[in-house]
Amino acid sequence: MKKKVLIFHPALAPYRIDLFNALAINFNTSFYFYLTNLVDQKFDQEKLMSKCEFNVQYLDKGFECIGRSVRFGIRKIIRNEKPDIIICSEFNAVTILTYLYKRNYHKKYKMYTICDDSLDNALKRKGYRAVLRNFISKNIDGIILPSQAVCDWFKDHISSNLNTLILPIMHNDQVFRKELEKSLVAANDYILSENLEGKKLILYVGRLTAVKNIFFLLRAIARIKDENYRLVIVGDGVLKRKLQNIITELKIKNKVIFMGRKEGSALLAWYNLADIFVLPSTDEPFGAVVNEALLAGCYVLCSKKAGASSLINSNNGRVFDPNNEDELLFLINEKLNQSEPIKIGKVQLRESKMPFTFSSIMDTFLRQLEE
Repeated sequence: MKKKVLIFHPALAPYRIDLFNALAINFNTSFYFYLTNLVDQKFDQEKLMSKCEFNVQYLDKGFECIGRSVRFGIRKIIRNEKPDIIICSEFNAVTILTYLYKRNYHKKYKMYTICDDSLDNALKRKGYRAVLRNFISKNIDGIILPSQAVCDWFKDHISSNLNTLILPIMHNDQVFRKELEKSLVAANDYILSENLEGKKLILYVGRLTAVKNIFFLLRAIARIKDENYRLVIVGDGVLKRKLQNIITELKIKNKVIFMGRKEGSALLAWYNLADIFVLPSTDEPFGAVVNEALLAGCYVLCSKKAGASSLINSNNGRVFDPNNEDELLFLINEKLNQSEPIKIGKVQLRESKMPFTFSSIMDTFLRQLEE
């Protein structure tokens, strides 16, 4: 008989679908979300739900407090579901209530929480947030973390007895690459509509906010000598107008293409076109876009502050200091010199540059949950 798993999670995002589908297939799983969409980034929930192998229920009783979701009814749900395993997200109010119910009523279910912190995030977490993280980590059955480096840090700085499970934020490569292949038509259309023939593409995908460090990226590319490059920015946010102003000041207006926020094939097409993908963030718990870019065969330049830097090796990219403009410029120039310009109608699906597959990670993770 399959074990009963109960999931408490904030909201559905594209990079969680394959994980949740795997859990739904391998366990008798119930999902409870406490938001209908992410706070900082809105996704087409109807389209996302069409890819899910599970149904979702929502915790709609409660309130928001200083950016935190407090929800009622946790105890009732646990009593009705009678789970063998509960998986929460981070160290928030829902996680605390789940732990308190387990402790106070001596429940035997195993409890895990997903923590997406990068090594940099783990080091910087201070005050009550660090105290809460440390307390919860020591008193539940396991912490699900994105890399071996973060697991090692938790064991070294919180407790050597912690049970840590490694689970990077990643898509199922077989599913994602089928979607990439479907977007090739859109990619070839972009070549014509954006006049990209003969150009070498650098790509940024994400929100236009301060921590994404896009001003730093723009200053670096303004010094590129190769006249045939284009920087494509896919995303939206509060800094868009300021970014457009600095592009004018740096005299690179003809080198930068703002595409706005994209989803589905309209986004995946850019991964197929770009030779270089850059994530320059100064604060990034993980960075799901790095996995997406690698699956599309992009060469990735990733900030050392991002958790997704754990996906980078000497064959698929480089990790850089997001405060060192000269270093980033050198790495971009190095790769541009090796790149082939885009040709009309010649865009094809490239080999994935991910260092491991979704199934290899998931097989280990599911086996650990079963133990």
